[in-house]
Amino acid sequence: MDQTPKSKLDLTRLRARIAEKPRTKAGQIRQAWPDIKALFDAGHSLKDIWMWLNEIGIEIGYARLSHYTGQLKRRDQSAALADVVPAFIEHPGTSDGTLPGTGEGASREIRTTHEKLPAPDDPLANVREREDRRTGFQYNSEPDVKKLI
Repeated sequence: MDQTPKSKLDLTRLRARIAEKPRTKAGQIRQAWPDIKALFDAGHSLKDIWMWLNEIGIEIGYARLSHYTGQLKRRDQSAALADVVPAFIEHPGTSDGTLPGTGEGASREIRTTHEKLPAPDDPLANVREREDRRTGFQYNSEPDVKKLI
């Protein structure tokens, strides 16, 4: 292939734009996400992080920041889950439920993560889960006569 200057890519101008402030609010939050995540891990509240972001020039509303950080947290969790579930499927474990060559803590983490996934063939799994978590008064149209006062 011809090695003239036209055949090579000059990525220096593109790489120089990495440090520039993104045009959109979502892009600005994505760019700052590693630092925002570190602040969350250090125990800072979203309100404090929101104030600090506005001080440094990322003018964003609190509700919008909450929405974006929730999306980024879910993206990180799904990426972590995508790494854990294939490892569980590739190494189905032993008869006692532990993974071969791992400690019990690792196998428990993988098992509980795997159990949280709804069955793909059950379209009403989310409805049943929500019904199980209901709090407050629940009307029973056919009460047990023995349990009535």
